[in-house]
Amino acid sequence: MRCVHHNKIVRVHRKEPPPMSFETLGFFALFIAALLLYYAVPKPLKNYALLAAALIFYSSAGLGYIILLCVVILTSFAFMHLISSAKTQSGRKSLLAAALIVLFANLAFFKYYNLFGKALMQAVFKMGLPVLLPDSGLLMPLGISFYTFTVAGGLIDVYRKKTPPQKSLLSYAAFVSFFPLIASGPIERAANIVPQLEAPVKFNYDNFANGASRILWGFFKKYVVANTIATAVNGVYSNLAGFSAPYIIFATLCYSYQLYCDFSGYSDIAIGVAETFGIKVMENFARPFAAHTFSDLWRRWHISLTSWLREYLYFPLGGSRKGKARAVLNQVIVFTVSGMWHGATLSFVIWGVLNGAYLVIGKETAAIRDKFTARNVFYKNKHVKNIIQTVIVYLLFTSCIVFFRANTLQDAAYVYTHLFTGWEILLHPAQAFGVYKTVLSGTSTLLLLLCIPFAEIIEWLAARKSLANGAYIRSLKAPAKIAIFYVQLAALAFFGVLGSSSFIYFQF
Repeated sequence: MRCVHHNKIVRVHRKEPPPMSFETLGFFALFIAALLLYYAVPKPLKNYALLAAALIFYSSAGLGYIILLCVVILTSFAFMHLISSAKTQSGRKSLLAAALIVLFANLAFFKYYNLFGKALMQAVFKMGLPVLLPDSGLLMPLGISFYTFTVAGGLIDVYRKKTPPQKSLLSYAAFVSFFPLIASGPIERAANIVPQLEAPVKFNYDNFANGASRILWGFFKKYVVANTIATAVNGVYSNLAGFSAPYIIFATLCYSYQLYCDFSGYSDIAIGVAETFGIKVMENFARPFAAHTFSDLWRRWHISLTSWLREYLYFPLGGSRKGKARAVLNQVIVFTVSGMWHGATLSFVIWGVLNGAYLVIGKETAAIRDKFTARNVFYKNKHVKNIIQTVIVYLLFTSCIVFFRANTLQDAAYVYTHLFTGWEILLHPAQAFGVYKTVLSGTSTLLLLLCIPFAEIIEWLAARKSLANGAYIRSLKAPAKIAIFYVQLAALAFFGVLGSSSFIYFQF
């Protein structure tokens, strides 16, 4: 098991990874203790056990932010009941608006204050005015983007009378702060989780075993696949000027898959931990790189966020019901908000706008492309057609991802302006391979050539059976099941890359 220090993506207002990341002994000790306590105590005390575990987990990212989390929980709980008890529609609407302003102002302060404060100071100094805005000196609280959307969605559901206000503050607090989900989701709905928290609980071996199997799968994707790819990506992106276009393009293509394995690996672990407690959490990924269209990719990627934006932003804006021009505008707005949700820099906004533009262009050109598809000789074979479309979608996604990965907007510009430079190195194979080995070793290359197809095949087979990855592996006959478990354990033991590299989405 290798321990390395990865170069972090440096952006304004990023936080350090929490000490209790999933691979730490501290997390496993907390997880096992919480699990034993949860099944040992009487039902009225179970949510106290979950809440205590959440506070211990969250305190590892900073004691001060526990107070902020508690304030958000109490404030949203109070507003939920005020909205429900309001006598008039205008009163309900005013209370919802007030609640959302409070929530998103809090999010904006921690996420955007330093960025916009610095930009404002630069503009003022250029005008010759010596005005200083104090730096907040605060790191962004762990999971604030996730739990803000969680409670905001709950308030909107109560306003719409889709769900009643939560009766139990304890159950509501246990839901919002549920420790497997609070750092990076999935962004759940109270209507799904709270009834499970309040239902009678008995230990179920299948839940525990399926959850444990899924946790192991998530560890394999994150610490073997994603972190091995990260060594190459970080090496190139930390020294872009030192590499020519072939290596920059290679690193960028790799980063799309690294991001997928990193975030979906986190989701697998979080969902698996929840399942050991008998709590079923929504899926967050559905093999997005198997998509044949760009819109299908976004139906499969970060499902909890995209479904939240669709339900609470796109539809209220009018969706596609108010004409083509309005539908296009709504799509762009949604993806711009998605970009801003991810980060407080122009790079993320551009990333969001580009994805929105691709989605709109894809829908508007669907009829033309269908005619081309019918005449395309390469598309006569269904399997060839699917492969070509999947590759095109992956390339489109990757063409935007530079803004997501580059440390600065200037670095992103460097990537795009140097795509056609340095290709002559490929005319000198020995030299080209020598540079490649500085990016990714032969052992790591072989590891990825084995592990990526292995992961894709398992997830493809699981999807065909409509089973989660962990449940699918457990459903296999003993020899296959044992072999897969040992492959994962051996890969983690001998090739797992641990160290200061946290999950990418912890920074959001």
